[in-house]
Amino acid sequence: MDLNSAKIRELRIAKAWTQQQLAEISSLSIRTIQRVETQGLGSLETSKSLAAAFEVDRDILLRSINSSAYEDRDGPSSSVYFLLASFICGSIFGALTLWVFT
Repeated sequence: MDLNSAKIRELRIAKAWTQQQLAEISSLSIRTIQRVETQGLGSLETSKSLAAAFEVDRDILLRSINSSAYEDRDGPSSSVYFLLASFICGSIFGALTLWVFT
């Protein structure tokens, strides 16, 4: 089954999980996570486990025919904006937590 390796990596990084942590959370092997992220290869069970771990619909993790056309366009993709927003929110949350507890 063709999985969207970039999307899976993006979701993992957005949650600040290592590949090992994702493997433990999804009850998959670290080798399976590595194969999914590098080659986009995984079984139906793998895609279900990852979708459950990320709490997303399984279809989001599948590689669609049109996804390569979307990723090849000029300009930053939505994943860049998502990662930037995640970083900003995390920084604000960290600063507020530090301010409240000190």
